[in-house]
Amino acid sequence: MKDTSRDKYIYIKIAIIFFFTLGMIIWTIMETAKAGVGLDDDNAFLSTYHDVDRNFNQMTIDNMRFSNNYDIEFDFNGNIVKGLTVEDVFLSQRVIKQRTLRKDMIHQGENIFKVKVYDRNKNLVQNVTVDMMVTKSTTHDFDTKLVFKNDDRKTFDVNSVGFWNITGTVTIGEIKGYFYIKTNVKK
Repeated sequence: MKDTSRDKYIYIKIAIIFFFTLGMIIWTIMETAKAGVGLDDDNAFLSTYHDVDRNFNQMTIDNMRFSNNYDIEFDFNGNIVKGLTVEDVFLSQRVIKQRTLRKDMIHQGENIFKVKVYDRNKNLVQNVTVDMMVTKSTTHDFDTKLVFKNDDRKTFDVNSVGFWNITGTVTIGEIKGYFYIKTNVKK
């Protein structure tokens, strides 16, 4: 004959493990909700992650249309970036350590940013609006938003070392382009 008292304990142990696991899942979800995980958008292209994800193909088409009509040159403290670029959005921040292109473009203290847009005849375009966000990759505490309306030069301060993203849009009339540049700031 079987010992049924031992069998009862096995069911109790299974029930305890089940309810403990279920409780840990509920606790994890509640703690995550309190921490605001998933609520902090990264401001890529001055939009939400969901809008960028939904419209990335259109943004790429817009960049091709912009590049077919204009040449653009960004200057960060003498570091020149030609053309609209969004390739950096696919790279991890650690890649910056290994590359030389677009590395150490900004530094602690005052930074000078210039933008020039030329039409296909190499004439400087005047009716340019640039919306730009300089943001640290790990926090929004140091975000700096710059808006250019027919300006070609702005200054901004960076008070923290680490990895930074420079993102934004360039608009000329109905034509809009997007850029996303990852760089770093050293001591």
